[in-house]
Amino acid sequence: MSSLLAPLLLCSLLLAGLANNDHPFFTDCPTNTNYTRGSAFQANLDALLSSLPAAAAASSGFAENVTGAAPDQAYGLAQCRADVNASACRACLDASVKDITSQCPGQKSAMLGYEDCLLRHSNASFIRALDVSVVQYWWNPKTQDATQPAQFNSTLGTLMSNLTETAAYASPRMFAAGSVVLTPFVNIYGMAQCTRDIAKDDCYSCLVTAVTTIPTCCNGKQGGRVIYRTCSIRFEVYPFYNARAAEPAMSPAPAPVSGPINGGDHSVPGSAGESKSPPGNTGDSRSPPVFRAP
Repeated sequence: MSSLLAPLLLCSLLLAGLANNDHPFFTDCPTNTNYTRGSAFQANLDALLSSLPAAAAASSGFAENVTGAAPDQAYGLAQCRADVNASACRACLDASVKDITSQCPGQKSAMLGYEDCLLRHSNASFIRALDVSVVQYWWNPKTQDATQPAQFNSTLGTLMSNLTETAAYASPRMFAAGSVVLTPFVNIYGMAQCTRDIAKDDCYSCLVTAVTTIPTCCNGKQGGRVIYRTCSIRFEVYPFYNARAAEPAMSPAPAPVSGPINGGDHSVPGSAGESKSPPGNTGDSRSPPVFRAP
């Protein structure tokens, strides 16, 4: 299975046309598992995909579900960026459902990532499992390279370390966004997010791995992103997230309870995992993410 393979490194330019919800910027279509048209699995997959957008939009932007019976079960997860509203969330996921069958035709496992949302499905259970087996990364060609790379890397490292900690351990939606001053005229803006099914420690581990990938993908670049199946990060020298919505999304608050999906309530409005070593614990052995230019 692809999760057992060495990480697949796909580096490409972040073209302007990809920076919107019309096209996925992350496409993961493993070709080792196919389904037959009209099969029981396809029927279960269709039921799964039809249920997830509404469930996620109604449940703080996250839902998971499983449909059918073994050996033809379909597992799925839908999540929206925590700073987008419910209508934008639903629109993004509705589009992803239409695209996933054309982008990954006949594939039992697939994942698409958009600016505002992601959609993933499989014939094998992946819920609550950390997955850093596939990575895609981009740098932003529309921004100039840093004129002082050492200063930029140091400042960016501090920002992403703080966002990693916040997303994993302090945000109920496993999301963090913020900025830091680089010069009197330039700020660095960053964002970190995990899929909300994984444990807090797994979220932290995934984000640390993403941050340490920055020198490989984006050394000296003033914009870029790194995406794994269970987490993603992005940084730019211009605002790209909804700051007004980001702050409450990071604040602890009870999430609304969603209704049942296909006879069973499989949605998870918050993180499924508990931290084994919460911040501030004197026995905390976690190391902050560190990256250095090659």
